[in-house]
Amino acid sequence: MAPSSQSNGKIFGRFDPIHIALAVTSVIFLILSIVFIILFATKHDTSTGFLATGFTDSKTDDVYSEWKGLLNKKYTVNSFALDVQNKAVSAVFSLRDSVSTSDVQNVLSGSKLASQLETTYGDKATAVCRQVQAFPGTSSVAPVTAATTKAPPVVARYCNSNPITRDVLIVVDMNDLAKNNHSEKMASLNAVRNSLMNGLTFPQANVFLKAVVNTEVRDISTKWVSDANSFNADFNKLLAINDFVTQTYLIMSDIFTKSIPTIQTGRQYVPGALFVITDKQVSQNPITTNPKDYGVYVGIIGVRKQYIDQYKSLVDNSLSFESWTDLGNKDPFGTMICSFYQLPVTPKKSFYNYPLAELDTVDTPKCQVLDIIIAFDISESLSRIILPKYVAFAKRIVAQYKYKDNDFTRVGVLTFNDIVTEKLTLQKGVDLATINAAIDSVEYLGGLTDVTAALKAAKDLFSKESDNAHSKVLIVLSDAVPTVDTYADEIAAGQALSAAGVATFFVGYNHYSDDVLKQLGQVTNPAYVFGDMSDASFNGITQQILTAYPCPQPKCVTAYYAVEISEATDDYVIQNLKDVLAISSKAQPMQTGTESYQLVTYNNIHNTKFLPQGDASFKSFQNFVQDLIDNPQKIADLRSGYTDLVEAIDEVTAELQNQAAKNTRFSSNIIFMGQANNAVLNPDQTVPERIAHLKAAAASLQAQTAGLIFVVDDSRDPVDFGDDLWSSVTTNNRIIQKSDNVADALDNTDYYTTWKQLSCSLPALTTCYDTPLDVAVMIDLQKKDYNFINYITTLMSRFSSQDDTHFSMVAYGSRKTSVLSNLAVHSAADVQDMAVTYEDWRNGTYFMTTTTPVPTTTDSK
Repeated sequence: MAPSSQSNGKIFGRFDPIHIALAVTSVIFLILSIVFIILFATKHDTSTGFLATGFTDSKTDDVYSEWKGLLNKKYTVNSFALDVQNKAVSAVFSLRDSVSTSDVQNVLSGSKLASQLETTYGDKATAVCRQVQAFPGTSSVAPVTAATTKAPPVVARYCNSNPITRDVLIVVDMNDLAKNNHSEKMASLNAVRNSLMNGLTFPQANVFLKAVVNTEVRDISTKWVSDANSFNADFNKLLAINDFVTQTYLIMSDIFTKSIPTIQTGRQYVPGALFVITDKQVSQNPITTNPKDYGVYVGIIGVRKQYIDQYKSLVDNSLSFESWTDLGNKDPFGTMICSFYQLPVTPKKSFYNYPLAELDTVDTPKCQVLDIIIAFDISESLSRIILPKYVAFAKRIVAQYKYKDNDFTRVGVLTFNDIVTEKLTLQKGVDLATINAAIDSVEYLGGLTDVTAALKAAKDLFSKESDNAHSKVLIVLSDAVPTVDTYADEIAAGQALSAAGVATFFVGYNHYSDDVLKQLGQVTNPAYVFGDMSDASFNGITQQILTAYPCPQPKCVTAYYAVEISEATDDYVIQNLKDVLAISSKAQPMQTGTESYQLVTYNNIHNTKFLPQGDASFKSFQNFVQDLIDNPQKIADLRSGYTDLVEAIDEVTAELQNQAAKNTRFSSNIIFMGQANNAVLNPDQTVPERIAHLKAAAASLQAQTAGLIFVVDDSRDPVDFGDDLWSSVTTNNRIIQKSDNVADALDNTDYYTTWKQLSCSLPALTTCYDTPLDVAVMIDLQKKDYNFINYITTLMSRFSSQDDTHFSMVAYGSRKTSVLSNLAVHSAADVQDMAVTYEDWRNGTYFMTTTTPVPTTTDSK
């Protein structure tokens, strides 16, 4: 058990498969796929997490791009994180489907930037956990005169018979204390010997005995013993010592100094413990070698509380008794050894109170995900005085929202008179400074007013640059009185925007006349028309947008029902929707009530809808689908004349990827109700090309759903429409034909079985006894996730924090990669307070208050 070196720059000292496997995917999913190291292992049974290490002289970004590129060529990469420290590369990633370590090793061996590559994964790491066992007694019952022989009695070992896999060094102070009775002490030690023989689990436990005799710390054992008979023989030698003296103090520093070399001769990767039995006070000799620094658990057992309490600062645990007789009768090792993995009754709470109220429990503009286009009227209908007021109003609107790449709100800017000018596209309007600059660039030009052209240009920009992840809002700042077009033109353009899912707002500069209000009420929802730029209008627009498009709630377990709505399926759409209601009603009791439901309507390119928006609960979903059934015009609004199945599958895949990005615990299945034949594939391609593109699209969707793609086959006559190709999308056992009772027909597949198993719950908090772990807690949270951090600290406190488990916290991503705690022993309180250190790192105060440099070496096991 020699202390390990970390001079190679790795987080883990000894590159041991057990340690790495445990560190990568956990015992009982200790290192969680969710954010711990951003793996995916808990998400689907067919996903696999890996750790790859190596050495490089290249920059982090270069190695990141190369390794991820190599993996992307062959696998679907769910998540990937890589860092280079002291030329050592560590990458943590997860891949969809069951992938072998050797295959990944072969792929990464193509790296030209890194050497000495090693790939590991711990999918079966839970097998390392010690299991409760029943052990026979150490001696057989004496033979009796009978027809049968009694089986040896089953003995209840220490700690509910959990195997004690430890190298245990016991040091007994054999010197007398003047006020104590030597015979009483020897009788007590004899009782201790008997208790240890019955309580220890050999050969899991190895024991070495030492004795303090006079001023010497003497070896009694000549080697580590792993059976009861050898232990008994060694203890008898200890009890036979007769050259002891009378002393007042015990020199603990000598015991520590002489114990470490012995512990280092024990088994590799097996934790060590040092137990001392004495009835003396502690000497004041300085401690130069502390076993706790080597990850060794230290306990003291003795007589007289006032003496034994003096050792508390030197040990992990202490037990005191009023007399030697009391010590022998109470079997102190039954308590002491089990304290290895004794959990706190109530784990200490961190002094950092996580304000759960900060989570988005109420919808605000900051949590909305929108594409907003603002169209400025710069025609002669306005004036040079009015336009600056529109500019100020627009800047006030956009200042409410959150901007971060393409993740939250994006803003586009148009100006119009009789010509429409694009000032800012949605894909470029992703930060407030750029947006404000575009708004400030709007100038009065005069000319005629063509509102219809502005509406059509906005629709084109939404079609070209928006996506299903962003709700669409158009704000027209104008008197809206046409001089080139007509109100009829505006109404038609407004209806086209509404059909495309755009909420269109009109804002006047003073007020709209009754006639204009009447006309605009046909262009858009009358509630979206505001006559001026007052505070009431500002608040009204903000609230109406929130009502139309509530903050998206990250979905977890989600059932998708994809229904083709086209001319070819007109006769079946209503029945398919009724089947959706029946299937979801049958599936709903199998989940927890927190799951989501989504109707996917699809036909041609860019017309795939995910409905309902906002509330996707079971009740909301059922009401929405029923409303479609009751209102044929709403179905007609979703219809298109032809279908492109490949594009529809790609758009579904993109939506699932988006949901997984919002919540890494997201999991889903999907049922398609429609055709898969030449009629719904690209007519400009050959048949082999069509099938190849369909299979490629399906493979991406399979990766997002772990293969949980089901089909209710509506394909037409193959003579007229070509072969049925659903088998290119999913497996035959997940395809059923259209029937009178589709909900029950799905019983012939694993739809309901797998649906019931989908879960986004964090793994249950469980304890893994007596398993040595080196755990690197690597956190990359871009936003506050208090529930998850609280879960992490609670989970870590469930593991032995003396010498079973060594924790290191590493934070990376949004700030400089930092080792927040070394790989070493941490108490339960330390583990709780690690979350505070992480929060300091996340908000930047860690760098202002911390002066200790990031360590490059650590001497800990």
